[in-house]
Amino acid sequence: MRQSSTKATFGSHVRPLLRSQFQPRYGRSFCCKQAVQMSAAATAGADASTGQQQQLPKSYKQVVAKGVAHSFREAAKISEVTSHQPGPDEAVIKVAFAGVNGGCETFRARGEFAFAGNKDKHDFALGAEGSGIVVACGENVKNVKEGQAVTFVGGAFSEYSTVSAAGCWPVREASPEAACLAISGLTAIGALEGTGQMKKGQTVLITAAAGATGHIGAQLAVLAGCTTIATCGGPKKVAALKKLGVQHIIDYKSEDVGEALTRICPDGLDIVYEGVGGDLRKTILPFLKPDGCMLCVGYISQYPHTGKQQNGTATGQSDGQAANGRSSEDGSLLAAMPLDHELMWQGRTVEHGKQRVYGSVWPKDRELLQKLKERLFDLYYSGKLEAWVDPAKFHGVESVTDAMDFMLSGQALGKVVISF
Repeated sequence: MRQSSTKATFGSHVRPLLRSQFQPRYGRSFCCKQAVQMSAAATAGADASTGQQQQLPKSYKQVVAKGVAHSFREAAKISEVTSHQPGPDEAVIKVAFAGVNGGCETFRARGEFAFAGNKDKHDFALGAEGSGIVVACGENVKNVKEGQAVTFVGGAFSEYSTVSAAGCWPVREASPEAACLAISGLTAIGALEGTGQMKKGQTVLITAAAGATGHIGAQLAVLAGCTTIATCGGPKKVAALKKLGVQHIIDYKSEDVGEALTRICPDGLDIVYEGVGGDLRKTILPFLKPDGCMLCVGYISQYPHTGKQQNGTATGQSDGQAANGRSSEDGSLLAAMPLDHELMWQGRTVEHGKQRVYGSVWPKDRELLQKLKERLFDLYYSGKLEAWVDPAKFHGVESVTDAMDFMLSGQALGKVVISF
């Protein structure tokens, strides 16, 4: 496909307080392979409903990577892409909203881990999940129709995106909340209700609980009748989580997490939904019950923008001692833990007796995935589940790098979403 770069630049679309801190294939780019497979599996058999059909333009703007770079901002540029018809199993989506994933996009732009294949590529598409309207379908596509509102995975930082139709999921409308649920929500319900087998009466800890996937996980734990504990940073996030019915909230900026857990759950934790990594993860591990599990969905405290990446034995090698709080007497589980990035990107499962730490949280049962995704959207549409979208406004391809910087700043409440 013909593709040419424009001189368009990224604007300054972040909140004023942030401005001092940040100054050969079309749009087919996927987030983690597991996320695409999960979305496609959950889509199988979904009903399709049609809306108003739209025309495919001659060209459109898309955010691509010039090549791999140290950061997303350094890699990203805006290109004008020539439109063409989808392949037999593809759909073209007019993007309405795109979700922002800090880790996925950082490592895609850097060409690391699951995205190592990007090292030798140029002008590859950026962005993962979004919501939009189907404007064209390949001849083999049966699960979605032209004019239909869907969520999708692949090249969402674009005005239009051509994706595998198998990963599209019909929704009532192409909304920012639908984009929030597409991966962040599905990750939470897949991990907690699928892999973790969360049950009423259990004690469940959600870290980064005011974030894109954490706030969904917190609500699912409350709905399940669990004793729900959440960690977050700052009074605004504490107040928001209280409104969701979370019983115990630990503000890590003003409280010692280990001391708080000792007070709140002296008998330990059944399930931990964990996306922070680093010292916090090491603090929490000794609180797992003998048959408890930890579901690791990220390690944002160690992402490159923090300057605290784990490497070798410097910061990532556990010594069998929690950073604070409860001590692990024999250190077996802590000592067995790999570096955070190895745990996640290699999809490892660490076992110690009946304890489990999952680096890959996706359930493998395809029928279960479909039922969980249906349940997720049913909960949202029935008003039993909220999908938080941060109020910061980002619009168009020019705002993508600012949206990424804002998401990584840790200030967001819920999902950071870009409108198109």
